[in-house]
Parts: sequence; C-alpha cells; structure tokens
Amino acid sequence: MEQKNRLFDFLYQSLKKQIVTGLLPYGSTLPSMSQLCEIYHVGMRTARDVLKALAREGYIRTAQRRPTLVIYGQAQTPEAGASREPSIKTILSHRSSILSVYETMALLMPPLFSFSAMVCGEEKMQNCLWILAQEKKAHRNKWQTYSTFLHEILSASGSLLFRDLYISLELYAQIPFFWEHRDSLTEPADNIIKQNTFWHTGLLKPENGEEALRYFTAHYRFTKDMIKKYLDRLSPEYPQIQESDENLYSWDADLGRDHYYMQITRDIIDKIGIGIYKDKEFLPSEEALSRQYQVSIATVRRALSNLNRLGFCKTYNVKGTQVTLFNDRATYSCMKDKTYKNDTLLYLSSLQFMALAAPPAVTLTFDLITEENLRSLEERFREPYAIPLDLIMDCITARMPLYPFRIILKEIKKMLHWGYYFSFYPEGSQMSNIINQMGLQAFQYLRRKDRKAFAGQLSACYCHILVFVRDFMKSCGLPEADKIAAPDISFISLYI
Repeated sequence: MEQKNRLFDFLYQSLKKQIVTGLLPYGSTLPSMSQLCEIYHVGMRTARDVLKALAREGYIRTAQRRPTLVIYGQAQTPEAGASREPSIKTILSHRSSILSVYETMALLMPPLFSFSAMVCGEEKMQNCLWILAQEKKAHRNKWQTYSTFLHEILSASGSLLFRDLYISLELYAQIPFFWEHRDSLTEPADNIIKQNTFWHTGLLKPENGEEALRYFTAHYRFTKDMIKKYLDRLSPEYPQIQESDENLYSWDADLGRDHYYMQITRDIIDKIGIGIYKDKEFLPSEEALSRQYQVSIATVRRALSNLNRLGFCKTYNVKGTQVTLFNDRATYSCMKDKTYKNDTLLYLSSLQFMALAAPPAVTLTFDLITEENLRSLEERFREPYAIPLDLIMDCITARMPLYPFRIILKEIKKMLHWGYYFSFYPEGSQMSNIINQMGLQAFQYLRRKDRKAFAGQLSACYCHILVFVRDFMKSCGLPEADKIAAPDISFISLYI
C-alpha cells in the first residue's frame, strides 16, 4: 500500500506540475495509458487513478478511445494567435531551464548513443532499422521518427537507465514546440536532423564509434546553439514575459522500482560492505532498526528476509540477525527472482552510466574544484569507512553548474550500493582495497591538474567495479548481466 500511494503521488504531482507550468500546455495530449505505464514504471490501475483525479480537478479531459487532452490554462481572448501564447510564455519564462537541458544533452547523449550503437550488435541494429522504416511508413514527423529510432538504440544497449534518462530529457527540452516553430529557426529545419541519414552510411557500426561520437556531438551542439539564437531573437518580441529562476527538470531513476524495505536492504548491505556491520556480528534489533528507519517492524522484517535470501545475513530465533556476507548458494537462488535480478541489473547499469558520464562531468567541474576542496577531500579520506571515489564524485556533483546534470548524478548515486562490491573483500572498504587505491590515484591526477588522466581514472574505477560484480553475478545464475557491457578505455579516451 505504501508503494502504491508513493507511485500515485509521484505520477500525479509530475503530470500536474507539467500542466500548471505549461510544459503540457492547453490543448496538448498526454501520453497514452500504456505509455504512462512504460515511462513512469507504474501499473495500469495507478495511471488510471491519476488521470481520474486530474480530470476531476479540471486539468484534463478524458474520453473513451480518444487522446487525453489538457484543458487547464485555456487562452481567454479569441484573437488570432492567442492559442499559441501559453506555449511561447512557457518557453520564454523557463528559457534558462530549457537551455540547461539542451546543454546537458549535448554532453551526455553523444557518448550514450555512440556506445549503445557499438554494443548493440548487428542483429539488434537491423531490428532498430526495421522499426525506423515502419515509423516512416506511419508518416510521422521527423523528430518523432528519429526519436523512436534512438530509443530503440538505447534499449538495445542492455542498459536499464539510458532510455529512461533520454525520455526525461526529451520531455523537458520542449522538442514539439521547437519543431512547430522550425521555420523560424536560424537554419533550415532539415538541418536539425541532417539529411545524410547516418544509419545508411554505416556510421552506427561498432567499428565506427569515433565517427558516431563526432556526429552526435556536432549534432547536439548545433541544435543547442540554434535554439539559443532563436530564443535570443524571440525574447524582445515578448518583453512582458518575465523569466523564472525555477529549474523544472526532474528525474526519478528508481521510480516504480523502489520499496521502503528495499531501501533498508540496500542501506544495510552498504554498511556491511564498508565494514560498519562486520562479518559474524549481529545487526541492531528489529525494534532499533524500526526506530532508525522510521518504519514498521513488519517492513524491517521484510528487509531482513531479503538480506537472508541474498546471503548477507542469517536470522536466528531469539538471537537476532547475524552478518554472514556473501553466500554463493543464496545469491544463486536470488538470481531466479525477478525483483532481485532487475535490482542487480539496475545497479550494473548505474556503474555503466557513471563510466560514461564521468568525463563530461569532469569537463564542467574540473576548474571549479579549489585548493580548499582538495584539502577537505584529503581530510575526509582519513575518516573511518571513507570511499575516495564516492567522496570525489560528491565533490564533482556539488560543483556541477548544470542543474539537470546535477540531478542525474544524484539519482544515479542513490543506486550505487557500495556494499555489493566491498562485501567481496574480507577487509571491506579499508584503504588497501583495489578500488580505493584507484580512487586515490584519481585524486593525485586531480591535484596535479591533469584533467585527462583524472577523467580517465574515474571511468576506470567504475568499469572495474562493473566487470568485477557483473562476472560474479553471471556465475551465480544471472546471464543477463553479460548484456551490461563495460566501456572500453579507448572509447572513453575519444571524448575526454
């Protein structure tokens, strides 16, 4: 029940915010019921209940076998062009927020698309091209057609995150508005998606990763610059529209996948992995954990049951729950459970994303890290259970000037459960651990002002954890883990 209410509230608030702020202006259509379920990872009943609530409150109009229409914010004047005013007002009032989304896409999407194409495989690529051909036959406009194709490329990569992230960025980039106004842009509309369709020239073949990266980078920079110039020209035409300082972008990477008891499970795993709860020690009592996490004892017991099944703990009557660390047999049995399989694949997808996102994150923040920040990091490295890589990424995230990029890094951090890695080592996260030594080496590159080596070392850290945990999970009965490919350092070096 807690999970159902949480998903209802999140979907309701998300759609309401998009409607009230004008991201979904009057007269626009909402995604279909099935699309809402896919985008937000909710059940059909939750999506139906949210639409009923929004309809009762006068935000939308629903009808059988017809698209759901936004009816909030209708223009009050009948003059020609009045119906377009809410959209223009939305775009200009949130100009900075929208441009920050395009800047984030220009940094993140080229490596994600290029890498996805490289690991997609010939058979999957042909399937993506077939879908593209079907979209063209449906006579959809160009941006919808190419967007569908790119969604398929990201899905074919095996990542559980790439496509969801791209959908969230597309939503806040207001692509339909700019497509509608394409004739007013500074360049011919066809240049938005270049006519020399790159998939027919073999650009997306694995051996052409460098060319694909170069193409996507140029494409996104071109699009970002073109839209900025258009908004610069449009602003003086509507001097009455004041720009808001609100950042609209949001993304919940765990939406629909998370439960309170799973959050407790992961937190305890992290504490076991880094050594707060040591092997053979007993966890706090159920009552103490209930107070610590502010949940019912029933929720705590469900979390402890998960820990038993995963092989991190064993619960005894009267005595309590004892830490046992990894147990291959228990892990193997868990890999037959859909929930645990998806959770593990999501964790591996997070590591894969960070390996690709670290270099562009460094690009934006490297010169913003001060000598005082470096001294603070050195002091924190000496704290018990410190993880240098985690502390370095926290420093980068805190100094990230692009709001959407910062939100994305924070969301991914929530899924990087260090315990899954450190629990493999008897000494846990002590400074002798391999990944901590790699993190300290990255810090030395940072101190020496070697930007390229610093970015490459951060990527190497995440790749190391990905390969280490992925290969173990494969041996425990999760062959799907093999689909989460580790980026090659030669590919990473292309855009550092």
